[in-house]
Amino acid sequence: MLLMRAPTPFAYAKVEKVDAGDARHIRAQYLIHKVLEEKSPAVRSRPPVLTRVKARIGVRLKKLRLAVRSVRVHACRALQRHLRSLRKLIALGGQGSGQPAGSPS
Repeated sequence: MLLMRAPTPFAYAKVEKVDAGDARHIRAQYLIHKVLEEKSPAVRSRPPVLTRVKARIGVRLKKLRLAVRSVRVHACRALQRHLRSLRKLIALGGQGSGQPAGSPS
């Protein structure tokens, strides 16, 4: 039994006489290779599931970060407003209620 390999993998081989089992094996290898070649571009063009999940997690983290920053900004502004009014009250010595300094309350 003399087998000569073709230059491409899983291609048909030129043989003088081939055992039936070997012929089935060679044909099966060729068909498997052919099916894998057909499916390969479709599989490669679609991103893996993990990549899509990471993208979704990234978007959610970005939204969460923006929401936290917004809350922080609002809290800082409110605190600054409160401190400013407190400073004014301390600077006026408790007289900033709109009443004259000598009048009883």
